[in-house]
Amino acid sequence: MSHPRPTVWVMKILHTADWHVGRTIRGRSRADEHRAVLAEIVEVATRRQVDLVIVAGDQFDVQAPSPEAEQIVWKAMQDLAAVAPVVAIAGNHDNPRRLEAVRQLLAANAIHAVGSMRRPDDGGVVRVEAADGTPVNVAMLPFLHHRAAVRAADLLDSDKADGEYGAQYAGLYARFTEGLCRDMDPAELNVLVGHVTAFGGLRGGGEREAHTIERYCVDPRAFPQVLDYVALGHLHVAQQVGSAPPVRYAGAPLMMDFGESDKPCSATIAELELGKPVRTEEVPLITGRPLRTLRGTLEEVMSVDVPDDDPWLRVLLTGAVPAGVADTVRDRLGEHVVDVRLDTRTDDLQVDATERIGRPPQELFAAFLEERQIEDKRIPELFAELLEDELGLEEGSHAAA
Repeated sequence: MSHPRPTVWVMKILHTADWHVGRTIRGRSRADEHRAVLAEIVEVATRRQVDLVIVAGDQFDVQAPSPEAEQIVWKAMQDLAAVAPVVAIAGNHDNPRRLEAVRQLLAANAIHAVGSMRRPDDGGVVRVEAADGTPVNVAMLPFLHHRAAVRAADLLDSDKADGEYGAQYAGLYARFTEGLCRDMDPAELNVLVGHVTAFGGLRGGGEREAHTIERYCVDPRAFPQVLDYVALGHLHVAQQVGSAPPVRYAGAPLMMDFGESDKPCSATIAELELGKPVRTEEVPLITGRPLRTLRGTLEEVMSVDVPDDDPWLRVLLTGAVPAGVADTVRDRLGEHVVDVRLDTRTDDLQVDATERIGRPPQELFAAFLEERQIEDKRIPELFAELLEDELGLEEGSHAAA
């Protein structure tokens, strides 16, 4: 006598977040980079034959994006939806009303988007099926602003510490997750998409650990156990911060600033199978320009070979430099040098305000140039000419009076 084989539910998810389309770097457009890296994400989704795409917030960099930024995002969403259904939420950089305004248009293209908190039966939870019929329930929790958890009157209470405000925020967030997941069936695959800071998470380059932002943090252990996977956005470093259920950040697809220059960019592939541990893989994204920092004296920097991988460059100079040094550096290393500045300041050269009283302008200006480590004899000469002209005008005005 034969017995029917049990149903094996497997769901392959591409998890991405924090696109920040519209972001510039020191005023330089990165639109071409965003087009390239989002096309790379579409290629990953296609090649890996994913069943669901999750975009966990911050599709845009500002709440009033340019038409160019909108075109880039909506095309990427449409291209991803041609591979598999897409679930997207608003992050803190997105405009929730703008996303809500186009929900129905996006839904017609297999893109399930939520800009604001919704009840489970009103779009807060969607049921998505893979091509083979495998279902997954997806709870969507957009960025929850702190003012939603803490009333204005509370902020005026000087007796309350940051920890108390943080507890209020975390408590409200836990209530929302519990409410969204209350009716989920543990015999099915269940996922939550959020945009939030979890305790223990590491932020982008050189920034302090995320648990220092107490007012906006949640405990990764507080997510309901019925969930098989928690897909988060907000922190730009790909990482797992919780294990029961797995709580994971996908990371940003581009290095957003020089503090992130040592963090690889990636998207996450998560394979969910009922009753088994989630399998995750970080898929490197390589089409964005790297961000590099060069440090040294002007002579050392000028002797460096121009990098052949076309990076954005920040140059931090030590020692004395002439005026117009930024143009000198760009003439040597190219126009992708977006920042040139002094690496250090000499504290013992700084002039206290009380020490400036009675000192002539030329002497004060010389001290300023020394403090800023600027060595260029033309600058004091120009200053002397300007000062002489100004004093001459003042004497003339007094004589006329």
